[in-house]
Amino acid sequence: MSGAESPLAVVTGASSGIGAAFAEALAARGMDLIVIARRGERLDALAGRLMRDTAVSVRVIVADLLDGTALHDVEAELRQARRIDLLVNCAGFGTYGPFTEAAPERIKNELILDLIVPVALTRAALPGMLSRWMGAILNVSSMAGFIPIPQHATYCAAKAGLTRFTEALHGELAGTGVLVQALCPGPVPTEFFAISGYDIEDVPSYMLQSARDCVDSALQALERRSVVHIPHTFIRIFVRILVLLPLAVRVRVLGGGPEWLNGKKAPSLAAAPED
Repeated sequence: MSGAESPLAVVTGASSGIGAAFAEALAARGMDLIVIARRGERLDALAGRLMRDTAVSVRVIVADLLDGTALHDVEAELRQARRIDLLVNCAGFGTYGPFTEAAPERIKNELILDLIVPVALTRAALPGMLSRWMGAILNVSSMAGFIPIPQHATYCAAKAGLTRFTEALHGELAGTGVLVQALCPGPVPTEFFAISGYDIEDVPSYMLQSARDCVDSALQALERRSVVHIPHTFIRIFVRILVLLPLAVRVRVLGGGPEWLNGKKAPSLAAAPED
């Protein structure tokens, strides 16, 4: 489906991982796309493939959302768009390691891309949705936002903030026809791990979920109007149990290499990909 009245989705971080999987899934559902990321060659390849394989149109915006001018320009694009039916805020990255060993600039950039940018883009897209009494915002958060994972302090903070933001916005938008969701995956095998510095081989296979399964689950949950969605059954149960335990126990389980992790160090439970 294409044309002036076709539904339109905007996906940030679309050049790889979960963002690319969202673009593919939404194109398969007949939505035109605006895909945004830093890596233009990858975006062009994605857009070409999607337009060849489906009847949708795909517009590419190459932008580093950590650059203030680029972010301002993307905000303006969203405010001026003919319509946005779905905004998927997926761009982000994580850092594995002691907080005091992370470069201060990397810490700031992580907080900006993982929290400030999705809030800013939501602010840009939301008025148009409200004027039409329809639309949806899907923020790719992480199950890391629920629990204190040592060596991932900045990421946990950013994702906790993004999930709380989404929940609060849900309360504000009641009765407007606009839906919001915080998608909170567990480990998803993407470039995130290489960028964060964590070895994907240290994550038990039963905790992993493919990017496409994660995305399909998220879109189904959005149709059910689920506000906070953990797409992996094991991770969902794990989080629900873990949040009931005392803080000291949670930290030990997540950072102390418990036996149920086969003696390996605690896995990265963050899932948003670098764009």
